[in-house]
Amino acid sequence: MPPLDHAAESKHRALRPSRRGFLSAAVAATGGAALIATSGEAQARAQPAAKQRSGKRLPTILAFGDSNTWGYVPQVDDGPTRYARYDQSVRWPMVLDRAGGGRFRVVEYGICGLVGGLASGEAKFEDGTSRAAIDHIRGVILANWPIAGFVVMLGTNDLAYPSLSQPEIIAPKIAATVLAALESHKWMGGPLPAVTLVSPIPLGQRVVDLGIAADAISRSQQLAPALSEQARLHGWRFLDASGAGDLNSADGIHWDVSHHHRFANMLKHLIST
Repeated sequence: MPPLDHAAESKHRALRPSRRGFLSAAVAATGGAALIATSGEAQARAQPAAKQRSGKRLPTILAFGDSNTWGYVPQVDDGPTRYARYDQSVRWPMVLDRAGGGRFRVVEYGICGLVGGLASGEAKFEDGTSRAAIDHIRGVILANWPIAGFVVMLGTNDLAYPSLSQPEIIAPKIAATVLAALESHKWMGGPLPAVTLVSPIPLGQRVVDLGIAADAISRSQQLAPALSEQARLHGWRFLDASGAGDLNSADGIHWDVSHHHRFANMLKHLIST
């Protein structure tokens, strides 16, 4: 059975940075310096809060997961591309970021088809990128260090791999992946981040129409207790994403807009306690 998420193999729809104008040398030579100074003063008046915060580091929360962290829009038939992605107004990491009101920043790292329990290099996408979370998670930690909060939601794609497939096998392997990330953070120094281990919303009935075995639904329902036990063993927080609603989306795998907003609200309350 193929992985339950569509792999993001080669057609990512890049978010284009806005074009910025630059003052030419001719403008600078004819009074451009005064123009720059005036512009700078206006910008300072318009953004006093930003200036006051200069030099202060906001706590970073890292959101790490698969397509439902990436923001995959549920669909049955491929459109112009193999996938569609929600914009920042919908994706739960960015909703959480705004809900924080400037108290923290959220870094999102989601890859469609990412598998939490695979060994390093065990499976790859067609472009050669590893499907194993272990091959991504440590580098993301190092790139965003120091991290205050670490939210990990994996396990759905693991259900498709015969070597994993069972929740009692998947959960400790995901925990081992998280522990490897914490070791990388420890190597950099400073306090370890507070970990929130999330159990994904169980698969919906529509996955059967897509050719996925019906027993995958029951196995996905068993992920929550298995992951909850791992969180208890390691002293981590646990959150069951099923509180955001059942998966009645077009494909029974990916979240709709309401799931993203409800889950962000659930997570906001949890990390605020």
